[in-house]
Formats: sequence, C-alpha cells, structure tokens
Amino acid sequence: MRHKSYQCELERYPLVIQADVRYGDCDVMGHVNNVAYARLFEEARIQFGMALHETQGLHHFGRRDRLMIVACHLFYLRELNYPARVTMGVGVTKVGNSSYTLSVGMFNAEGDCVAANTSTLANGSEGKSAPISSELRERLEKYRMNLEGVEAL
Repeated sequence: MRHKSYQCELERYPLVIQADVRYGDCDVMGHVNNVAYARLFEEARIQFGMALHETQGLHHFGRRDRLMIVACHLFYLRELNYPARVTMGVGVTKVGNSSYTLSVGMFNAEGDCVAANTSTLANGSEGKSAPISSELRERLEKYRMNLEGVEAL
C-alpha cells in the first residue's frame, strides 16, 4: 500500500492544524522519530473530532456514535528535524454505512509533505459495528476532501 498523491496537496484539505515538534520527539541526531509522527497524527485526529462535534474538549466521546480506529496506515515520506512546526491537513475521503476514512497530510515549513496518514474509524460497541447516525454523516460531509480530478479511490 502506498500513500495517494492527493494526500500531499494541502489545498485539498478542509481543516488545517498546526503543531510543534517537541525536543523529546527526536533521536540524538535531531530527527523526529516514527512514534512522534504517530502522536502528531493522533493529535490531528483528536482536533478533527473536536471540530467535527464543535467542542473545545473531549466531551464528544460520550455521544451515540462510538467511533474506534480499525485501521491506521502511516507513510513516512521525508525526514523532519527539530525544531519544527508542522502543518497538518485533515479531511474525510470516504463515508460508509458504519465507518469513514480520514486522511491527514503533514507538511514542513517549506510546504513539503513529510508524512501521510490514512485511518478508518468505525462506529460500534461490544465488538459489533453499527450504522453511523444521520447527524454524524451530515457533519462528516462538511469535512470532505476536495478530490476533484482524482481518479476513483
């Protein structure tokens, strides 16, 4: 599996988030390590969830839709060094019956895509999937990526 070229086009994402790389995210050479990339992508997913549910906290986790990550793919594309501020674009690429797919692109100060993430989040509880509510489906549509000109996913 490879990342998709559209994931490296910041202008396609409906939500943009910035985050700072911390000194503790690096190895002794100042390279950001792979776990730090995963944490930054996690932060982007959490910020997306707060924007999606129009809240400033984690209160949305008590809602009817009980979302969990069922797949997560990270693509490391370029080296990132400390200190750095990254810009992450976040957008929905697919909405299914009980799950949706979220794309996150991470960009350095020069605008280069340094990493991409594709996550599938499913709705359900007790190990069983459940349909996404119409309310959540409507909210997700507001965060659809602009995939104009992109061949079928």
